[in-house]
Amino acid sequence: MLLLAISANSKGDNRSTDLGRVERIRKGDKKAFEALFFEYHEQLSRFSNSITKSREFARDAVQDVFLKFWRNRKEIDIQVSVKVYLYQAVRNQSLNLLDKQKNQQRLRENFLSEIKSIRVEGFEESNLNTEQIELIKKVWETVNKMPERRRLVFELHRKHGFSYKEIAKILEITVKTVENHMSQALQYLRENIEINKLK
Repeated sequence: MLLLAISANSKGDNRSTDLGRVERIRKGDKKAFEALFFEYHEQLSRFSNSITKSREFARDAVQDVFLKFWRNRKEIDIQVSVKVYLYQAVRNQSLNLLDKQKNQQRLRENFLSEIKSIRVEGFEESNLNTEQIELIKKVWETVNKMPERRRLVFELHRKHGFSYKEIAKILEITVKTVENHMSQALQYLRENIEINKLK
């Protein structure tokens, strides 16, 4: 069950707190906006970086999303949760930035593939032995070799803790497609890593 330890627990998020912040933001509360920004900025930047392969693009995408969030605060419509809304907005903005980028090859060459900070929910790194740490690193190195959409689905589920339904909303695909991508991702990991329990 080691891989499950990598997951972040999105169910632990205080959605009512987020929605409360949004209500205050609608009324022009800058402190509530700053709190929301600092709550999600880092994880959204990592997510955008996984799409754009560029820290600069990731920074711009996240800043653009929060800027639009503030400017359009009175018209914001949260359908699922604030977290899902922000992830979907960052995903769309990241793709928009890529569309505007003429030299795609240069982006790929500048891609910073980093697995330096692996999130292990519920464990301190000191509690993991060397073999477990190496296994986790190997998992994410292998994940990075997956096709783009499959990799994003896997990361959103196992790193960011989203449910299949939430992932479907963020990536604008069906829940069935999410299930298929996760099944293929797990099969790919089984074929490339000697792990007995990936489920």
